[in-house]
Amino acid sequence: MGRRRRRKVVKIVRKTLPKVFVCPRCGARSVKVLMNVGAGKAKVTCSICGLTAELPVSPSSQPVDIYCRFSDLFYARKLG
Repeated sequence: MGRRRRRKVVKIVRKTLPKVFVCPRCGARSVKVLMNVGAGKAKVTCSICGLTAELPVSPSSQPVDIYCRFSDLFYARKLG
């Protein structure tokens, strides 16, 4: 008689939030968000086309939230 077969442990893969985002102007994946929570500001820059913006930040904000606000401002024609 053989041993009882062990059940394979299923590893759950969780998606992480991105660190580099897509530029709304040039379409390259080169936008970085530099947050300074102490000063209450975040700087969003594209390393390819040079599109930059400085946005206010709250202590609970994540880089994804800042990027969404940045892209909303761009598509509303309030940035470069």
